[in-house]
Amino acid sequence: MINREMIKRHLYSISGQFILIAFLASFLLVLNVLYDNNRTLNAALLENVKTSISQTSQLLNLTTSTHASKEDLNTVKIYFSEMIDAKAKNGLTYVIVGDSKNQVLITTRKDNENLPIPNADKELHKAAKSGVIHVRSRLLLPGSEIGFLQYGFSTENIIEATADQHRNSLLRTLFVISLTFYAIIQIGSRTTKRFKTMLKASDCIVKGDLSQRVEIGGFDELTKIAQQFNSVVDSLEVKIAETTDLNRSLEARVDKRTAELENSNKQLENSLTQLKEAQRQLVHAEKLASLGSLVAGIAHELNTPIGNAYMVSTTVLEKVTEFESEFKLGTMKRSSLLRFKLEMSEAADLLNRNLVRATELITSFKTVAVDQSSENQRRFNLMKTIEELAVTLRVQLRKSRIDFSLNIPADIELDSYPGPLMQVIANLFNNAIIHGFENRKEGKISIVANLSEEIRDHIEIHFLDNGNGIEPRIVDKVFDPFFTTKLGQGGSGLGLHICYNIVHGILEGQIQVHSLVDVGTRFTLILPLKVSALLPEAKNLSYEPDSPPQAD
Repeated sequence: MINREMIKRHLYSISGQFILIAFLASFLLVLNVLYDNNRTLNAALLENVKTSISQTSQLLNLTTSTHASKEDLNTVKIYFSEMIDAKAKNGLTYVIVGDSKNQVLITTRKDNENLPIPNADKELHKAAKSGVIHVRSRLLLPGSEIGFLQYGFSTENIIEATADQHRNSLLRTLFVISLTFYAIIQIGSRTTKRFKTMLKASDCIVKGDLSQRVEIGGFDELTKIAQQFNSVVDSLEVKIAETTDLNRSLEARVDKRTAELENSNKQLENSLTQLKEAQRQLVHAEKLASLGSLVAGIAHELNTPIGNAYMVSTTVLEKVTEFESEFKLGTMKRSSLLRFKLEMSEAADLLNRNLVRATELITSFKTVAVDQSSENQRRFNLMKTIEELAVTLRVQLRKSRIDFSLNIPADIELDSYPGPLMQVIANLFNNAIIHGFENRKEGKISIVANLSEEIRDHIEIHFLDNGNGIEPRIVDKVFDPFFTTKLGQGGSGLGLHICYNIVHGILEGQIQVHSLVDVGTRFTLILPLKVSALLPEAKNLSYEPDSPPQAD
């Protein structure tokens, strides 16, 4: 059974396309030649028949009229009988002379045979192909009577000659087309062979054999392509050799540098080992499924301040060694003492700042990993609980003209965790102060709550500000851990991530963000009026948003 895939692959190849084009061209050419020959020969056949009929009609009319005027029709019959050859394939097959009343006066046919129906001019072509044309013309009889002369004209020889001409023309056409088809196939085969040579060399080069070169003869474009291909391979071989030498040099330099750094990395490796162990324990103990990624993130973040602190401590040891050497040699100068004091002060400052940064990161991380099981589920009034929080939050607005308002119905009560909910509100408030109203002296923050119209037994809490807004390119990243636009300026990127985990985990709800630059930001919390009775540690607190937040 022929594999269809192989046929398809062959048709898509260059040789297959050459064969297909050659076949289609040959087929169309044969059809065109046959059509033209048929039309030409048919036209010639018809014209020849018309000419023969015209001449025969004139001859028969002249002969018949001459003898008919002398009332010698028997002589005419004898003459007609001699003209007719029953075995002939061209000429007269019968002759009939009749009077004006369609009565037969002379006939070379049998008496019991019916009078054939004469063919009209428009039927000549069809009649000629049938082998006999029945022609009738008027005839002047004695006494000025108008009779008729009818005869049958055989066209078998003409038909055979036309068929022979058709056959010969077709054979000549097929011969020419076969030569053309063969030439096209040869050209396609040669071109395909050259392409296969280039493809084979390319495959070898891709596998790493750079010694391959394309050698194809000719003076056409494929030869130029092969020459360019060889030039590219030559250049590639040179570049690879250069790269190999460079890599060897780099490996030597890396080995040397690695040896120099091994001593300094030992202490960091111990710290990292302890941190990784802490990470492993946190992954198993923490209720948030995303804590694994947070551990990796905090490890990455801690590397910078710890590394800086380690570098500063190493520098301090070197400076102390130099100071002791000068002290022992007695070459201590006042300027050296002052310089040593200044360097130690700078080192202490750098060390303190990096340790403070590390402490802040660790504290933020502890906030993310806090054991939520310490929170108690209870029934509380939403308006009163948020009002109590607002009293402490408004203290931060004393030096600004930012208005903080609440629009919460007094009858909404939740059976949930007020502590985590207040933590979310506080984080959103701090985020608005730090980011939303940066470089702004006035604005408005509002909290609006209402029962959800779309989800039964749920409320919607909207936290709105008219601050700077969030750029569209980062609006879907605001809940990612350690994502912050205040990198290096005190921002850890954990605030909104904590909010997300609390809302989706402990509070069993959803949080969405919508923002327009220079218009403001809206965070929407959709929370159930009553959470499940599961303990907080049994809930899924992973960071897996259903869909990325989008800006309005």
